[in-house]
Formats: sequence, C-alpha cells, structure tokens
Amino acid sequence: MTNAQRLDHVEDELETVKRLLVSTASYAESANRRLDELTIKQDRTQSQLDQLGVRVDQIGGRVDQLSERLNEFVNQTQRLFNQQATVLERLEENQRSNNAALERIDRILDYLLRQQGNSQ
Repeated sequence: MTNAQRLDHVEDELETVKRLLVSTASYAESANRRLDELTIKQDRTQSQLDQLGVRVDQIGGRVDQLSERLNEFVNQTQRLFNQQATVLERLEENQRSNNAALERIDRILDYLLRQQGNSQ
C-alpha cells in the first residue's frame, strides 16, 4: 500500500469518525432535550400531586368536621329521645294515677247515688 493509499484510507476513517461524532453529538442533544422535557413534565406532575395532596387534606378536614357535626347531632338526638322517654314515662304514670283517681271517683259517685236512692 502506498502512502497516498494509506492517507486516503486514514482520511476515510477520519470522515467515518467525524460522522459518528456528529451523530453521537446529535443523539446527546436529543437526549438532553428529552431529559429537559421529562424534567418539566415531572415538575408539573409533582405540582399537581402537591395540589392534590392539599385538596385531599382539605377534604379530610371537611370530613372530620362533618363527622363531628354528625356525632353531635346523634348525641343531641339521643339526649332528646331520652328526655322524651322520661316525659312519656311520667305521663304514663300520671295517666295511671288519673285512671285510679277516676275509678275511685266513679266508685264514690256510685256509692253516693246509691245512698241518695236509699234515702228517698
């Protein structure tokens, strides 16, 4: 192989290396752009997740408030039912007492009417 042929061969190989370097640089730039895009998307996703976390916390707080209010409602309702049960028991006792008193009055009236009928 002559020096000219060797020089042509080296130049060909250098051209191949040059094309490979350009291709590698282009690929690296493309990969960097994609990495930048992915980083931006990841930041957006993280921001959305943070906002979602805040909303979930807000909803959790509202659920806690509603749960407390519901518990208070149940407690107040139970208290009212207990009061009404007590009132109803007293009314039933009064009703029995009134019925007993009416029966006594009825017997007294019968007795008085019989006494009045006997005295005439």
